Amino acid sequence: MSSTETAPGMSLLHQQRQLARDRIERAAMRVLADKGMSATVEEVALEAGVSIRTVFRHYGTRDHMIATALRTQLLHYRDTLPVPEPGATLETWLPRLLLEVHRVNAVMGRAYWEMAALGYTLTGEIGDVAASRLAGRTRFVNAVSRGAWRLAGNRSRPPAWLVDLFAIHLSAFSTRELVSDFGRSAEEVASMSARVLVSAVRMATSECGRVTQVRSAP
Repeated sequence: MSSTETAPGMSLLHQQRQLARDRIERAAMRVLADKGMSATVEEVALEAGVSIRTVFRHYGTRDHMIATALRTQLLHYRDTLPVPEPGATLETWLPRLLLEVHRVNAVMGRAYWEMAALGYTLTGEIGDVAASRLAGRTRFVNAVSRGAWRLAGNRSRPPAWLVDLFAIHLSAFSTRELVSDFGRSAEEVASMSARVLVSAVRMATSECGRVTQVRSAP
């Protein structure tokens, strides 16, 4: 049989393997969201409807399976967040962003919260993902706080206390505490965060304006 005749068969085999891997990865995300970092290969295999051997054939180790699922979640997190469009205002963009942030935080669930809490103690491949999450979160908080500050008409850097406030309200811990302990929905958490942060940005802008006026006074 010629190579052109075998190529379609090889392509089909590759597609079947990729479909199985995708099923396992989606199952791993669901189990991790529910069980956290204690999720087992057996639980993921059951959720995916495949054998334990199939999971190990695709991922080799439990840690690699977990790290791959967490890494994919982080990439999805970044890709779903809205960026300011032309003509956007602080009051239109920030609530949309916060709604998506808290929805994703809630969907990612227990494993993401545990990774955020245990980041410095995690090792190996999972530790690498945790370190990447932390670095990405720092960049994200700085970018969002600067974006909100500029939409409010400022050209300087936002004050440190305002950046810290953004860090709190963009945190998975804020989502977890209010969703798990107080029974709030992700939408309710986002609405509260938007009210607090918009008010804080406007207040900080007003304070900066008064300081500028004092400094420029004769």
